[in-house]
Amino acid sequence: MIQNTINADTALYCIFGSPVRHSLSPAMHNAAFSHLGMNAVYLAFEPETIEEGVRAFRALGMKGASVTIPFKVDVMQCCDTISPLALHIGAVNTLLNRNGVIEGHNTDGFGAVLALRKTGTEVSGSHALVIGNGGSARAIAFTLLSEGCGVTITGRNPDRFMPLVEDLGKTGKPVQGQLISELNPDITKQFGIIINTTPVGMEPDTTQSPLPESLLHRGRTVFDIVYAPEETAFLRAAREKGCRTIHGKEMLLYQGVRQFELWTGKEGPVEIMRAALRR
Repeated sequence: MIQNTINADTALYCIFGSPVRHSLSPAMHNAAFSHLGMNAVYLAFEPETIEEGVRAFRALGMKGASVTIPFKVDVMQCCDTISPLALHIGAVNTLLNRNGVIEGHNTDGFGAVLALRKTGTEVSGSHALVIGNGGSARAIAFTLLSEGCGVTITGRNPDRFMPLVEDLGKTGKPVQGQLISELNPDITKQFGIIINTTPVGMEPDTTQSPLPESLLHRGRTVFDIVYAPEETAFLRAAREKGCRTIHGKEMLLYQGVRQFELWTGKEGPVEIMRAALRR
């Protein structure tokens, strides 16, 4: 591995968020830069507002940035151009500085879809149950639809998840909404993919699960975007039921690989980045 040397020519990349000190992204991206011998560094910043962050991004000539909670929506007004997918999603998690033009992209859904495919899960022609209605749910659901996958959104409060169902329906593709309390094993048989996008089961409350085990079926793919603990109660139940399981770090990895490729035009060193996340 080639070690980075910081000097006047070092390209600067970063993540904007609050809080963001816990982020695994600096370790992942710096490992990639170092492995490829690139004169670049990736840092974490917690600006008071995303407007301040993007002003600094422009003024300092930064090359690229990740954007996380709570700035993914507000950052859109700071971009000069926004990709069609990010516009559909209504959130941006990636900034690219192309000769002074700030482009907004969203790689979250791409990361989820690639994580699914890397496990051998067929996305096109399948039907996914997406649990939740937040930014990750939006990104994943819109990307699944764009890849030819049917989507059903589920949650406990229809006032929260039905607006997402309505937004997804504007694509003209099949989308449904379903209360968690109304799900039963006969209904969940139709889903080849189940994805939890909520924080249920995250540390420290690791005993909770977004769905009861009785709704899971052998041979299906169960994906939990929570990445702490290493195995959520939801994934453990799915594994014991005979499901294919996907850990949240896989989405983090592949959305980061896509960011790296957008920023640099180089192929992201997947295994190097995965090893950094594990460390």
